[in-house]
Amino acid sequence: MKSVTFEINSNSEIWELFDKSLNHIFLHKFIPNETLQWWKTDLKSKNGIEFRNLSVRLMEMDIQTELIELKQLLELNTNFLNVYQFDKPISDTLQVESLPENSKDKILKKNGLKHWFFIHFEMITISSFDDDFIEKIETNPLFSSRITQRKLKSD
Repeated sequence: MKSVTFEINSNSEIWELFDKSLNHIFLHKFIPNETLQWWKTDLKSKNGIEFRNLSVRLMEMDIQTELIELKQLLELNTNFLNVYQFDKPISDTLQVESLPENSKDKILKKNGLKHWFFIHFEMITISSFDDDFIEKIETNPLFSSRITQRKLKSD
């Protein structure tokens, strides 16, 4: 898996980096509200029971969605996103955190993973099994100078 890391300036820039031909999105350990405060929300359980006006905090979840919803999630301006882009829906039994580190990439690839985006504040790391995908980002005029600067700083 090839990776590149650089600074990002906006959510619209992040959106431009996603492969628009892959519609299966998995957000791992998504936190909708990162501040340590209580907030009101409704929750519907799998069996249809609805809880209204709950006070919650420190909510964390895995989300399986499509590109259009990812665009909306990016607009929340969260400081941390762990986004996986697959070529098919992920199975119910796949749990990223329980995968053995030495075979994690192989298992994810077998399950259809194409690209992984790790967004942490203003930094983004993009990893992909497709070297051409990373090369297109590295040669994109908007990002190439930031990538070069980052590489120079790390040397």
